[in-house]
Amino acid sequence: MPGILGLSERDECIRVSCKDISGRNMYCTDEAYAEIRSRLSGYLYPYSGIHFIDTGNYHYMSRIFTSFADIKYDLILMDNHNDMQRAGFGDILSCGSWALDVLEKDENLSSLYVYGPAVYEAEGEICDVSVCGKSITGRLYRGKGYESGVHPVYLSVDKDILDTGECITNWDQGTLSLPELTTLIDMCLRDRVLIGADVCGGISESDPECREDILFKNVGSDRKLLEVIRKYFKE
Repeated sequence: MPGILGLSERDECIRVSCKDISGRNMYCTDEAYAEIRSRLSGYLYPYSGIHFIDTGNYHYMSRIFTSFADIKYDLILMDNHNDMQRAGFGDILSCGSWALDVLEKDENLSSLYVYGPAVYEAEGEICDVSVCGKSITGRLYRGKGYESGVHPVYLSVDKDILDTGECITNWDQGTLSLPELTTLIDMCLRDRVLIGADVCGGISESDPECREDILFKNVGSDRKLLEVIRKYFKE
C-alpha cells in the first residue's frame, strides 16, 4: 500500500475486509450494516482519517462512518449523483440513498452540502460555486441536528464526478478534471476542521472491462486525492 498511494512511514494504514459479508453490494441489509459497524467499532474514532472504500456500489459506507461521529458536524458530498434517492423497496440503505438517510436520521448532522454536475435535479438551497472558471452546481440542506455556525467537516468524494480521462468508474461520470476537483476540495475545506473523509469510485478488478491501464489511472487519482485531503488533518 505505501508504494501504491505514496504513504509515508508516519501513516497508519488499516485494511478492513468485508468480502465475507452478504447483503452488501449496492444495497446494505440491516444485518450487513450491523456486522460492518461492529468490525469498525474496535477502532478509536472510526470516522477519522481518510477511507478508500472501493467502487461507488459501496458509497453507503459513508453513512456507517459518520454514524460514529459524536459531535455536531457538516457533511460535504462531491458526487455525480445526489445519493438522496429512496430505495426502490422498503427502507433499506443503498449507495443511492445513504445521504438522504444521514439527512433524515443523524442527530449530529447540522448541514449537508452536495456538489456535482447532476445535482441540479435535487431540491435544496442553491450554493453554486465557480471552480477554475467552471460553474459547479451545489445544494445545501439543513440536517436533523441543524445549528447555525461553523462546524467540523466530514468529506465524501465519489470519483464518478470526474471526467473519464481522469479515472474510470462503474457509474456514469461527470466532467470535472482532477485539478478542478482538488480546487473544489480546497475551497470547501479552507479554514475548516476536517474530522474524516472517504473516497470511492473506480472499477472492480473482476470487472470484464477492467484493464491494467485503467487500474493505473485510478490509483493515480486516488494518490492525488490523498495528497490533497491529508493536508487538512492536524498533525
